[in-house]
Amino acid sequence: MGFSENLKELLKEHNITQSRLAVAIGFSQRAVSKWINAQAEPTETAIVACAQFFDISTDEILGMHEKSVADTLKTSFSNEENELLKLYRKSSDFEKARILAYAEFVCNEPNK
Repeated sequence: MGFSENLKELLKEHNITQSRLAVAIGFSQRAVSKWINAQAEPTETAIVACAQFFDISTDEILGMHEKSVADTLKTSFSNEENELLKLYRKSSDFEKARILAYAEFVCNEPNK
């Protein structure tokens, strides 16, 4: 898969709109739409911004791996782990810190 297919898949997987991505990376929604529909090629800056937004490498978003990121995640983790990862990736830095603190609390709680 190439950039347009991977970007479309990532948006769907993370339940993110084109508009939300556009605002987050500093491009127009129209530009994002053109990338997804393969009507325009993204600039290097746009590719890097998209990869950083989804916390993946530029190689992964460009489809330079045999397995897609989504396929790797689906085979590596349980459904619950995938759901946690999706929620974590959508969270703000503050929310991520709270999630980690809560997970540590639960894991360190003595068995009752």
